[in-house]
Amino acid sequence: MKRYILPVILLASFLLFSANPVNATWNTYREDIEQSSGTCDIDITYWHNSTTTQTYRNISLPCQLGQLNRTVTSFAIKANGANISYNLTVDGTVIKSAQTVSDGNWSNTTLSNIISGGVSQSLTYLNFTFDVNKSNNIIKIRVYGTDVNITSTWLSNNIVIKEKDVTTPTVGTSSSSSYWTVNDSITINNTIGYQLDDVNITVTYPSHAISEPTAYFNVGSIANNAEKTRYVNYQKRGPYVYDVDEDVSDTTHEVTIYVKSDELLTSVVDWTVIVTDDVYNGVFDTLNYDTLTVELNGVDMDWEQGSIVMEDFTVKEAYSQNKFVFTWTEAVPPTPPAPEPTPEWLYLIIIAAAIALIVIIYSIKK
Repeated sequence: MKRYILPVILLASFLLFSANPVNATWNTYREDIEQSSGTCDIDITYWHNSTTTQTYRNISLPCQLGQLNRTVTSFAIKANGANISYNLTVDGTVIKSAQTVSDGNWSNTTLSNIISGGVSQSLTYLNFTFDVNKSNNIIKIRVYGTDVNITSTWLSNNIVIKEKDVTTPTVGTSSSSSYWTVNDSITINNTIGYQLDDVNITVTYPSHAISEPTAYFNVGSIANNAEKTRYVNYQKRGPYVYDVDEDVSDTTHEVTIYVKSDELLTSVVDWTVIVTDDVYNGVFDTLNYDTLTVELNGVDMDWEQGSIVMEDFTVKEAYSQNKFVFTWTEAVPPTPPAPEPTPEWLYLIIIAAAIALIVIIYSIKK
């Protein structure tokens, strides 16, 4: 049984490495999916006890202030062992001044009170500044919101989208026949200072996407200083033959083909020019591989015969920047061999035969 172990291991290793995608490089320059909106839940609580000197609490928000729950989000202070008075400023606006609290009671200032007190609900932070005349206090700050709309600024600053190829983009003979499969990743990074819950991201697809499997990603909770990634496979329209021109001078042929693409694709595109395809309209009928040269935007291209195979080149969005020129000279037909001169002995035989014929004829007449 042991003799089968090594072959099995080798086979498993082969399958593992052969399963790698066509292009394992993640790209950030592509026309890929794009985040359009997002929501999340927030529920954080901060405690400050026995405060006497001026103290503050800064809280950054992924949303505008007005998106938070206006009742649950609050600043609350309890007089704990003595009567107290306190001052409270929120985002630079005085909300409470020398506010008294009897021993054993709470003073609660809700977000609704804060906004009605003059704080703009479009702000994306909360800055509480407070001081108490005695240390007999317990302070609770709670920030709460469900399905709050994440700002576009936060999304753009904390999301990275990348793309890699699952299949190789190849030049097709028409826009409808050219497509390839990509894998996009969307990574959400959270460094806001606290956990975000039930994070949901909505994305849009590029205009040349053929399929749109999902526009909605439920990311779940993201701890502070952590990130989460989601993936999606879909198909895009690929580069294709846009225009074919031919110029013939004697036996020299120059065929110019323009390739159009919906996006920049760097060093990943393949093209097998099947010279008999209808799109070329017979311009390659006299093709001579022995004299063929291929240029892309004036630079020589490497190619392989069978028909004409080119690999790992770059195409750009403007067709005028994807100019392929195929040049060749027709093969010269072989010159037929010159006839060999008649040998002299053949003439002698002919003469001898003629003389013999004359002698025979003369003998018969006699």
